[in-house]
Amino acid sequence: MLYVIRHGKTDWNLKNKIQGRADIPLNDFGIQEANISKSLLCQTNLYKIISSPLIRAKKTAEIISNHKTPVMIDFRLIERDFGEFEGLRKEDFDCSSFWNYSLDCHYDKAETVQQLLNRVYNFLDEYKEMYEKKNVLLVTHSGVIPAICCYFKGIPKNNNIFTYHFKTCEIIKF
Repeated sequence: MLYVIRHGKTDWNLKNKIQGRADIPLNDFGIQEANISKSLLCQTNLYKIISSPLIRAKKTAEIISNHKTPVMIDFRLIERDFGEFEGLRKEDFDCSSFWNYSLDCHYDKAETVQQLLNRVYNFLDEYKEMYEKKNVLLVTHSGVIPAICCYFKGIPKNNNIFTYHFKTCEIIKF
């Protein structure tokens, strides 16, 4: 079974700012969320936890692990590169086009939807081979989870992959 969780809350989440690859730490509430998730997953025999390298995801993974489950870092789970949009609020740019699969928008610095999907699909193809019959938890970001959902459920009919959106520390099973 594959479990996926979004990292705990940060101060930038509270301000509705796009974090992208800015290495923003969990706030106190995010730490509490991670501890609640640890309790929810305590009966799950996790073989491994694989985390994004960003501190907010790594800290969430470490809390859930509780030094019992190995935590591995994989850069393919890092947040989408928001480039020139990092630090902005979603209302400050055309967020709908940014997440639209069929538009294939290209930017000066930001990662395209297709680049994101290719990176995450590559990881998931490898994951299926290595951990097919094991319980693995992925700790990642709101920009990566839609790509994971697209891998298993397909591109949404409206072509906006951010249709698949989850709260901080929400656990999804595949």
